[in-house]
Amino acid sequence: MENLQPVTAEECQECLTYPSKMIETSVGPVEYADRGEGPVLLSIHGGPGGYDQGLGIGEIFRKSGFRIVAPSRPGYLGTSLEAGKTPEEQGDMLAAFLDAMGLPKVAVIGCSAGGPPTYQLAQRHPDRVSALIEIDSVSVKYVKAQELSGLEQALFMSKPGLWLVDFFMRHFPSAVVKNFLETESSLDEHEIGERVKDIVKDKDKFAFLSFLFKTMSEKYDRRKAGVNNDLEQFQAFDKLPLSDISCPTLIMHGDADNDVPKNHAEYAHKAIKGSELYWIKGGSHIGFWTADSAYEAQEYAVKWLKRN
Repeated sequence: MENLQPVTAEECQECLTYPSKMIETSVGPVEYADRGEGPVLLSIHGGPGGYDQGLGIGEIFRKSGFRIVAPSRPGYLGTSLEAGKTPEEQGDMLAAFLDAMGLPKVAVIGCSAGGPPTYQLAQRHPDRVSALIEIDSVSVKYVKAQELSGLEQALFMSKPGLWLVDFFMRHFPSAVVKNFLETESSLDEHEIGERVKDIVKDKDKFAFLSFLFKTMSEKYDRRKAGVNNDLEQFQAFDKLPLSDISCPTLIMHGDADNDVPKNHAEYAHKAIKGSELYWIKGGSHIGFWTADSAYEAQEYAVKWLKRN
């Protein structure tokens, strides 16, 4: 990258420790964090996640002159599940949140399980979204719950597992990264080996992966309701309604994503008139931050958002 500086380990830590606030909306209290100055980018986390993950997702944009507003979705951390369960209800919740914040129209970024609510915000409230970026986002029926192994759940979704992952990340980082990529990507053994070397060698990419693990596992008891709801809701629809989305839309997706397969991006691109589809070369489910082409993808996204 010529102009864009990667998100550093220190900045990842700042996202983890940045304080949240509560605001009353028409659908109930919503927790959020508000960081940076400039045009607002509403940053919506995946699952497991929370406002902390939303800050990290938006950090490369904050460094490029945007103000990141990152709410916790229903069922995550301080936002009650009663604020909205379905993708449509969560899209409406985000509109109610913008009302309470006094933000008439914003750019929006959604990632993974943050895709359905952000797609529905743009679909149901087109006057509120100026531009939309989706990264490895869910848009069709998602049945990952049926595929989650007991080991994955024990490692990434429990307190003992968090301690174990943290221990191995400090002492045997290559093994943890390899296991994660084997689960989240369709890369072959050689490609995974090369990715592991690059991530462990690149302290910024490794720091983001460590950050992501913490936003999935720490305080998991306060994220679990949101995770369970996401998995239940995403099995209940065949395809999200997207045809009324009229804002500039950039769909970015790893071409080796094994968590949210490529057909999610292909459907969204076909359904949203005028949308742009950007394949992240060699990208796993978190390829936007850890792929060999990650910095290229980040620079493209930042430049696209500034244009739109």
